[in-house]
Amino acid sequence: MSVRIVRLLAVWALVMVVVQCCPQPCTCVYRSVQSIGNCVYKELLEVPTGLPPNITTLSLSANNIKLLKSKSFVTVTQVSSLWLAHNEIVTIEKDTLAPLVQLKNLDISYNKIINFPWEDLQNLTALQLLKMNNNEMVSLPKDAFSTLADLRSLRINNNKFTTIVHGTFSTLTSLSHLQIFNNPFSCSCAVEWLRDWITTTNVSVPELNNIVCDSPEHLKGTMVTNMPKLSCKAPVVTITQQPDLETTEPIT
Repeated sequence: MSVRIVRLLAVWALVMVVVQCCPQPCTCVYRSVQSIGNCVYKELLEVPTGLPPNITTLSLSANNIKLLKSKSFVTVTQVSSLWLAHNEIVTIEKDTLAPLVQLKNLDISYNKIINFPWEDLQNLTALQLLKMNNNEMVSLPKDAFSTLADLRSLRINNNKFTTIVHGTFSTLTSLSHLQIFNNPFSCSCAVEWLRDWITTTNVSVPELNNIVCDSPEHLKGTMVTNMPKLSCKAPVVTITQQPDLETTEPIT
């Protein structure tokens, strides 16, 4: 038996192992150095169990998943691309994504996520693409992306963010593309930095005409980049009465 035939048989055997380990109704295929789990359009209600541990790409888009449990991916920690768009996801439990330390691409767009476990992102230092657009998220912590130095594309458009804290993007040293349009921004002093940053950054920020103020009423519909300079001063605290040191009982 020739060496070539032996090699072909070995590859075929490996492919068969991967396929046989794949849970229904998904299909799993081995290609070169990638193992792909395809579970798209399968009407799944949850992440299937029994996926091969060597899966590197997992596609779960276009299903009916509503909840991602904390142990959903603990057996597939080699996944580098995870696609979860167009589901019905409302809740992602804490520590669900944290084990996926090799993740480079994460897509959770077009779901119904309100509260996202931002602390999980701290572990995902290899992320290059993060799609969170078209959800119901309202709060974005300042340190949400603090460990994502390799992130190149971030999409958080079409959510319900009213503000973005100054410094939120400062650690994203590799960022080249940012989508923040179609959020109901409150154009107060807290957003002035964003106006100035958009107009000076080298990062591509598309659809500027859809990055607009939702409040206050007199600025509603105004592009954030066109919002006027506001009179923003730190509050001044004054002491109107000083204690009488001679009659005040000392603290012991």
